[in-house]
Amino acid sequence: MSTNNFPEIGWMKERFQVLTLNNEICEFDWTIEPGGSVPEHLHKESDETFKVLEGTLTISMGGKTVAKRTGEEWTIPKMTPHSVSNKSDSTVKCRVTFQPVADQGKFFQILFFLHGLNPKDKSALFKAMYISDRLNYREFSTVQGGLKILMRGMMGLIHFFTFLTGWDKLVKKYVQAELKHSVVEA
Repeated sequence: MSTNNFPEIGWMKERFQVLTLNNEICEFDWTIEPGGSVPEHLHKESDETFKVLEGTLTISMGGKTVAKRTGEEWTIPKMTPHSVSNKSDSTVKCRVTFQPVADQGKFFQILFFLHGLNPKDKSALFKAMYISDRLNYREFSTVQGGLKILMRGMMGLIHFFTFLTGWDKLVKKYVQAELKHSVVEA
């Protein structure tokens, strides 16, 4: 799959428009509103490249903080803890590329599936994380520090109470949709 007929998805102060998604590359336009940020995390299997299309993006990595402006690029090697933020008063738009592609594409496919069920679902990101985990997909990103402990605890509670959340039904529904989709493509 490599078309750009993907729905725009997002949460909080971020929006994603996937442009290319295949076995070689995961590329999307990422819009982040003023004050938006992504906490420290790393990507175990992919390098991540940011090309700033509009505005100024702040990237922190290895104790160093850089501001990248329109037209500038920055590549973060896999296994490198980093955080990203929009400290400006304007919206920032970047082209983000992951190479090689690990399971980022599968994570986006889950988000597209959830978006199709409910485009306004505020918990879609956590549901996607849960479904990815249940299907043994590799993590899209791994948060660091105290947030990692908090996320593990929260996901543990979600796993424990899946009978209350109904998210196990979402896993089954997603797998069925993927099977139906793969049969149609074949």
